[in-house]
Amino acid sequence: MRALRATGLVVAGGRPVGALQAAAVVLLALMGFLVVIQVRATRHFREQPEVRTRNLYALAAMLRQEREARRQLEEQLAALHARVREFEQAAATGRTALESLRRQVEEYRLALGLVPVEGPGVVVRLAEGPARPGQGASVVQYQDLVAVANELWAAGAEAVGVNGQRVVATSGFSQVGGTILVNLRRLQPPFVLEAIGDPATLEGALNIRGGVVEGLRGLGLDVRVERRERIRLPAFQGAFRFEHARPAP
Repeated sequence: MRALRATGLVVAGGRPVGALQAAAVVLLALMGFLVVIQVRATRHFREQPEVRTRNLYALAAMLRQEREARRQLEEQLAALHARVREFEQAAATGRTALESLRRQVEEYRLALGLVPVEGPGVVVRLAEGPARPGQGASVVQYQDLVAVANELWAAGAEAVGVNGQRVVATSGFSQVGGTILVNLRRLQPPFVLEAIGDPATLEGALNIRGGVVEGLRGLGLDVRVERRERIRLPAFQGAFRFEHARPAP
């Protein structure tokens, strides 16, 4: 006791106080240390979510931008697809119109005799007949060729030619002296008319009783009609000239 009192570590009632104060100091120091650790931990945990939250906000903003950019690209792609469809439709319409126009042109060229043609038909050969007693030999005149050609047209011939000359709407038959001209080209006998069409119909029209062939034979001409499975006629080589005719409005 004396020793304790000498050091001043004795309280009223005779109880020593030095150990209690030391323990209190240590306890307070420990509590302060724990408080500091708690504050730092709390600050750390508070800062960590903020960083993550900022990252999430940034990612969300980037995602919105990406979605907007994608939406714009999809709109542009849809617009391009629409333009492509328009071009395809226009091209298809143009091709259809062009094909229709091309077919019409080919039909007109065919009707005008501007293209070579081939098909079944008949061949009519006209030549001088044998001389008759008291008469000379019968000579083929251009009117005889015109009569046969007209009969063929009337029977449904689709194309007619004479000695390699295509007969068209503007073809002229004429005769200078003893020379027959077709399309202003001189023809030499024998005269061969070729017509494309139904062979039976054409032959029947020519050989009908009282028809053109019988009449020519009656004049002393040698006329022969033959069917052919394949006849080829050249295109008309002349030119179409219209001085007075104009398209009517």
